[in-house]
Amino acid sequence: MKKKLNTIAGIRNYSFRLFLLIILLSTVSVHCQSKTNLEIFFSQIDSAGKEIFSNISDKNTPIKINFLSGSEYSILENRLTSSLIKNGLKISPDENSSLKLNFAINEASVKYKDSFRDGLFGDVFVERTVVLNGNFLIPEQNLSKDFSYSSADTIKYEQLSDIENRAYPFTQNNHPSEPFLSSLIEPIIAVGAAATAVILFFTIRSK
Repeated sequence: MKKKLNTIAGIRNYSFRLFLLIILLSTVSVHCQSKTNLEIFFSQIDSAGKEIFSNISDKNTPIKINFLSGSEYSILENRLTSSLIKNGLKISPDENSSLKLNFAINEASVKYKDSFRDGLFGDVFVERTVVLNGNFLIPEQNLSKDFSYSSADTIKYEQLSDIENRAYPFTQNNHPSEPFLSSLIEPIIAVGAAATAVILFFTIRSK
């Protein structure tokens, strides 16, 4: 009899722990903040700055930068100026400087693919691609080059609004919808499993 009671108590404890585990798995989510879209654009601009620096033959002559893109990219232009200064170049506002740099951004965009769920009870993820391309011209060196950078990764769906910057439209895009089928099935299974655990718990307890 004592052995039977111990068995029932063990089953009851297991059922209760299972119930708690189900609740925790359905509510707890580990947050790992991804880089913002603007941070990725900054990294790509820095790469363009390094490419420009490596193509300048006379690095001691001040440079006059002519930005040929729209005003919406002004923050990226400022970043390029900062990047070139950090690389050791001198920037001059004088149009008569002996070295000129014409810089243009043709595309700066963010693209999101369809969302997907990582397993039945997993988080919803979205594939993100950040693209930056354009060209630069150094007339005095008779040099013209195109640049193109693309960064692809996977981020949590819930982070989409956090990685965008409302002040800069090029960091935004339409968000894909959440997976409909898995979003519908998951709560049904979770509720069903929780209900089963509760029924089992009280059934065993009543015996």
